[in-house]
Amino acid sequence: MNKEDEQREPTFEELFEANPETPAQDYRLGDTVSGTVVSMDAESLFVDLGGKSEGVVDAAEFLDEEGNLSVKVGDRLELKVVSVSEAVTLSRSLKVRGQGEGAVEILRDAFENRLPVEGRVSGVNKGGLDVDISGVRAFCPVSQIDLGFCEKPEVHVGMRYAFRIQSFKERGRNVVVSRRALLEEERETLARETLGRLKPGDVLEGTVTRLMKYGAFVDIGGVEGMLHISRMAHHRLGDPSELLGTGQKVNVLVEQVETGPDGRPRISLSMKALEPTPWEKGLGFREGEVVRGTVRRLMDFGAFVELTPGVEGLVHVSEVSYERIAHPRKLLSEGQEVAVRILKIDEEKKRVSLSIKEARGFPSAEADGEAGAEESGVKLEAGAMLNGVVESVSPGGLHVRLPEAGPGVRGFLPRAELGLQDRGADTKRKYPPGTSIRVAVDSVESGDKVRLSIRRMEAQEQRGEFRKYGDQGNKPGSLATLGDLFKDFKLPQK
Repeated sequence: MNKEDEQREPTFEELFEANPETPAQDYRLGDTVSGTVVSMDAESLFVDLGGKSEGVVDAAEFLDEEGNLSVKVGDRLELKVVSVSEAVTLSRSLKVRGQGEGAVEILRDAFENRLPVEGRVSGVNKGGLDVDISGVRAFCPVSQIDLGFCEKPEVHVGMRYAFRIQSFKERGRNVVVSRRALLEEERETLARETLGRLKPGDVLEGTVTRLMKYGAFVDIGGVEGMLHISRMAHHRLGDPSELLGTGQKVNVLVEQVETGPDGRPRISLSMKALEPTPWEKGLGFREGEVVRGTVRRLMDFGAFVELTPGVEGLVHVSEVSYERIAHPRKLLSEGQEVAVRILKIDEEKKRVSLSIKEARGFPSAEADGEAGAEESGVKLEAGAMLNGVVESVSPGGLHVRLPEAGPGVRGFLPRAELGLQDRGADTKRKYPPGTSIRVAVDSVESGDKVRLSIRRMEAQEQRGEFRKYGDQGNKPGSLATLGDLFKDFKLPQK
């Protein structure tokens, strides 16, 4: 042996031959063995089974969907012994080798030892599928070809699968097999592995297995988790089928793992937890704007309107109409599309306050229809007459919102400036929050403090009526003024 040979690593074959005293292990058909891949070529993988034993397995069994080998030297595999005639031949499942009586005997041995066998689906018949196992015809009920309901059995024709023999009668003339039994065993093994490492906060890819009215079941590795409809998206869904379909791949967050009263695991999943909220992405509207939304819920106190998927605002019952109504359903219905004005956006509490009546315009501008939702262009100055909405009542007077003057504009109406007919009245009872009133701007002070008056409005309206009356008196054929009627009147002489 030269120096170069001394430095070279010995091959597996050389090590094997150098230890003739190591006994070869006895293997039987169907035995499950574990070994390490020590070498490979284009057709075969060679597996060290320990001691003096080496097995060989067809490399084609380890090709992925793209035709690439999915194992490498050093990987440890668990395989089945399918032949011990010349060498230990291995496989991922028991392949029946041979024909006639030899194949029948192998099938009998596989049935008695509950070993899987490989077969090819050759056709569809009434109630199931025909399976060819090395020339032996077997029957697989349609309920046993897959884990779930098989709607189209013909899609399995031509496919090679591993089967478990369920029944072996009449010396192989009546053989019933099941693929589902093996799939369930594999799923149980996978489920144990998944549950052993599963914890809240894990993000996994799963497959939708079933859709229910209240949510969807998702397979996350041999075990199913529950994805409630409220955890699918930030926006409201009427039915899970609006977003998901059976067989669809989804990414989910594990929110909770617990054991139910029946001892089975209960896993709660979420999709929306992996997506940013609409508030985080940006609402796309601001206070004072008029936008369109959809009425989603009607309550005694108001209506919830969806402005964008995942964001709803509240229209208080007092903001539905300028006429007082007992319940929003008098004017609104779920699913109705409406125009609303954004009154307030509370970023901290994630709340939006809305008004329908302000988006529609004021009663004096009803002829404008939807145009009433836009800014009226009223200038905020002394003498301007505006429509307002009472926001609150204090001992000193009324705090009034003035939408016609712009979003966020408010004024104060002192008790002393209420109309003559309101003196001595119960202000809080007559003007509860949400009441629509017409006022005149009495003054605009520094800092945008607006003082309002109903007395001034009434006086301005009266002057306007007198002016109108006087103008009519100067027109031909019109009624004369009061002065004209009395100018020729003389008191009687004594």
